[in-house]
Order: sequence, then structure tokens, then C-alpha cells
Amino acid sequence: MRFRLYHQSSHLGDELLLGGDPPDRINLSFEALELIDSQEWRGWRVYGGGEYLIHEEPDDLKPASAHWGLEYRASKPFVWKGRLVGGIDMKSLEEHDWAIDTSAKAGLQFGRPDPGHRRLRLFAVWYRGFDPRGQFYANEVRYYGLELSLGF
Repeated sequence: MRFRLYHQSSHLGDELLLGGDPPDRINLSFEALELIDSQEWRGWRVYGGGEYLIHEEPDDLKPASAHWGLEYRASKPFVWKGRLVGGIDMKSLEEHDWAIDTSAKAGLQFGRPDPGHRRLRLFAVWYRGFDPRGQFYANEVRYYGLELSLGF
């Protein structure tokens, strides 16, 4: 279970926006209370919860959201000593009339499965929903591709 108070702000693209003929700049910044619970069983993990904005800029952001998902991590190698891993993550914001933003990843993880060790992950990724990147939060986006990551 995770309960936290956190701050998030984004200044993504500020330099571009402040150049010649900039569009309206939105300074997205907020503090939120979040509560997420998760349960694990035989390589599967399910989680869910939500958050509530307690201070937000712009000040007309709607404060509530729900967040849930499902993950799988195989314990035995599948191919090339890589274990199957994947998941689906969904978030629904009151700000977007509770539309569901969906992210899915599936692929292979190489390295030791226990925490604290280096891992290399190769994923196929897909996303459909509102842009999670700062001031562009009102834009709907879709993308797919490959992701390579190194975890510690």
C-alpha cells in the first residue's frame, strides 16, 4: 500500500513556447494526496486507488482521479534467458470527464528478478488517452513502439 503527498510541475517546452509567436502557456503544477493498494499472487499483481488534488494550477482543474492496473512477471526464463513481463495501466481523471487513459507493455526482462539488481527490459508499448506530459494534458494522443530500459 502506498499513501503519499506529492508535488508535480512541468515546464516542458517553456523555451519553445516563449520564443517567437508562442501559443498560450499553461503552467501545470499541483500537490496531490494519493492512495494505492496492491496485491500479488503467483507472478501477478493487481493494484488500484486514486488521488485528489489539494492545490492546483491552473486553479480550475478538477481534483479527483482513479488509477488501476494489472502486471505479470514470469519467474522462469522464456527465451534467451529473458522472462516474460507485461502489464496494463489505466487512469481516469475527472478533468477529462472520466475517460480512461490506457497504457500497455509486454516483453522480456533480462537479469535477476529480485529487487536491487540490474535488469534490462525490452517492451512493445501502446498508449491511448490524454497526454500525460505537463501543459499538454488536454491533448488526446495515441502511440505505439518499442522501449528499451535499464533498471537498477
